[in-house]
Amino acid sequence: MGKKGLAFFSGGKDSLFAVFKAREKGVPVDLLLFNTHDFPRPNVHEINGALVRAIASLTQIPFYTLHLENGQEFSKLRKFFSQHNVGWVVTGNINSEDQLRWYEDLCEEVGAELHAPLWAGNCSSSINVLAEEVASGIKAIICDLDSSVLSEDLLGRVIGTDLVEEFSSIDPCGEGGEYHTLVLDAPIMRGRIFLEKLNVLEVGNRFMLKVEKFRVEPKAGELFFEGI
Repeated sequence: MGKKGLAFFSGGKDSLFAVFKAREKGVPVDLLLFNTHDFPRPNVHEINGALVRAIASLTQIPFYTLHLENGQEFSKLRKFFSQHNVGWVVTGNINSEDQLRWYEDLCEEVGAELHAPLWAGNCSSSINVLAEEVASGIKAIICDLDSSVLSEDLLGRVIGTDLVEEFSSIDPCGEGGEYHTLVLDAPIMRGRIFLEKLNVLEVGNRFMLKVEKFRVEPKAGELFFEGI
């Protein structure tokens, strides 16, 4: 059995764009891995797990979920990588050296080759990544934000060229936790997602969307999936 490429996937703009850029560079992406954790507060991607799964299904890449208990992250991933013969790892890291180093250590331990196709190295350069994501046709909504940094009015907004300019004063891609996203449409997705029922959760200074109902339409417009 040949080696496979794995992309860490959250349903957000950076993880999806990393898949696109990796494939563009000839790096195989054969499976998507969504990790869940024992966080003390709600995680916006975990509480919207059904939507993350729908986003992944539209890429037609096999999707897996793996829960990582505190202190057992590497051992759980090492076992998963061995089971699936993972030889390449793709991550959407952009400028966080600490996050990148974590993936480097993981890949060194499991003997996999790391690819970070979005890596910019600093905040000032990462605005180009955000602009490229928008220009590529990715439609991503802000599903979670830090209200001490961004106005809560931005919750639910699709990131467009106007917000690229506005976000130049923060970490533009939100890698410092300023905001998180969920993708509703992208060129590598075979359908579009429409949100039908939402709730807003407030946890400390964070505002996040809990998607209660959504539907998926193929690019031709025929309904084929509904999520609750």
